[in-house]
Amino acid sequence: MKRSIWTLTTLIVVALVALPVLAANPNATKSVAGSEDGTSVLVIRVTASSQSIYGVTIKDASGSIKDIGAPKGWVGISSGTDVIFRTDEKPIRAGSSLTFKLHTTNEDGELSISFRDKDSPIGSGKTF
Repeated sequence: MKRSIWTLTTLIVVALVALPVLAANPNATKSVAGSEDGTSVLVIRVTASSQSIYGVTIKDASGSIKDIGAPKGWVGISSGTDVIFRTDEKPIRAGSSLTFKLHTTNEDGELSISFRDKDSPIGSGKTF
């Protein structure tokens, strides 16, 4: 009896520790949709894996972001180096994708992207 309780307790602890590690991170891809007058449109496609995404933050160290486009149901704000997209009612559900647009003068610039659920960061982010 003691052995089975010990084994069950150990399995529960291992499962609780391993669950966050095994949960898949959200993913993002970048593509160039077009270019005109020295400004390119970058399309950032964000895919949720195991958790719904309520926020996306994009950092551009070069400060080349000139304008943004948020999907319906999302709001966005940009400072040139940082872009924050948020929603309360239209999250990216697990297994679904959504696209965000950035108008930039540097289509090859390095972007760092991070994700949030309603209360906290999700995953480790991505740089491309």
